[in-house]
Amino acid sequence: MLIVRDILFALTCASPIILIWDGLIAQGLVAGIVAAALAITARNLRPNETNFLISLVRPFVAIAAVPALWMIIQLLPLRLLAHPVWESAQVALGHPLAGAISVDIGASVIALGKYLCIVTVVLVSAAVAIDRHRAEWLLFAVVAATTAIALIVLINETFPSLGLLRFSFAQGINCAAIGTIVAAAAIIRIIERHGTRSSNASVLDLLRSTAASSTALVISSLALLLDGKRVVFIAAGCGLAIVVCANLIRGFGRAAWGLLFIAVPVIIAAVLLVTIEPVERGENLLLAFATASPASSTTFAERMLNDAPLVGTGAGTFAALAPIYRELDDPPTDSTAATAVAHASIELGAPMFWLIVAATVAAIFILLMASLHRGRDSYYSAMGGGCLTTLLLLAFVNAGVLGTATSLIAAVALGLALAQCKSRIVQG
Repeated sequence: MLIVRDILFALTCASPIILIWDGLIAQGLVAGIVAAALAITARNLRPNETNFLISLVRPFVAIAAVPALWMIIQLLPLRLLAHPVWESAQVALGHPLAGAISVDIGASVIALGKYLCIVTVVLVSAAVAIDRHRAEWLLFAVVAATTAIALIVLINETFPSLGLLRFSFAQGINCAAIGTIVAAAAIIRIIERHGTRSSNASVLDLLRSTAASSTALVISSLALLLDGKRVVFIAAGCGLAIVVCANLIRGFGRAAWGLLFIAVPVIIAAVLLVTIEPVERGENLLLAFATASPASSTTFAERMLNDAPLVGTGAGTFAALAPIYRELDDPPTDSTAATAVAHASIELGAPMFWLIVAATVAAIFILLMASLHRGRDSYYSAMGGGCLTTLLLLAFVNAGVLGTATSLIAAVALGLALAQCKSRIVQG
């Protein structure tokens, strides 16, 4: 499993490069590397680790399979649920077509492959992180990757006129937000190791580790501050509060503080949605908090939301439909909607989208409760809950979570949290 650990470590540290050169080629390379890591994992994972891993990821696999099955259904020639575009094409071509829910079969197949790749990253990360020493390596990799991306964002914000690097700014901000959470978890890890004296590291090594993790936290926080979007900063603060509260609960007791711990992200999210950024009358909730200017993708994304059928238009089809809904005076935009939630609702349909949101909220509370019942290494579960909370809120702000770099880093962090949500007694 050391080979798989090294593969994941290298792939996570390569996230800044993927951020800059994101595209089909990068996604294909990532998928190939992840497939190789999965094959090596299946061959080399020890029986006791395999049994423990299955007990951990069985609920996750069951939940993750639902969107995948729906994407497959969208590819099937179901005439009853087929998108009207197929009927129009049939009239234009003069011969019958086997219509499907998806308006672009090829794009939907690619989207399905990308989704399965990210799910595989979660599973492989969980397999690696079952061992606490390997888990620490992955934690360091996520901290290093998010710090590097935060530095890229800082350079872009400080010297915007230079145009040295071209990348998805939404992805960069989202990775910086994750960076604040994982860096805080790394600091708590150092404090815990020093407090329990379970580490043989010298005082100098502890100071170096603390300084490195603190520097990562400062860099990621500065990237968010310079961005100037308060909704982004509050979303990151919500996830950071989860990690901090988890540590406080361990010090003051779990009973009453546990309820406060669970309530903190809900209260902050409610304040964000109701007080700080009120929804204008008649504005769609899925676009109300978008940081993109109304002159860009927000305008025609709202038209697409109004026309999208309940079964969706097919995973990965937003780019194919966007030109149809753009008006002549709309400026060119990228292949994603203003927010990830609008993108998902259009492609997968409103019922499936809200089911995914509900599953995400349930996963957050499961990880939080796991952190409350975990003794040592509880910060991993808290980190996972914090990252999911922040990403869920950011999905209403921008579309960065759909990017390869963001989803890769988030998948590794979630795999870490899953693997360490329960203690394990290593046998023979």
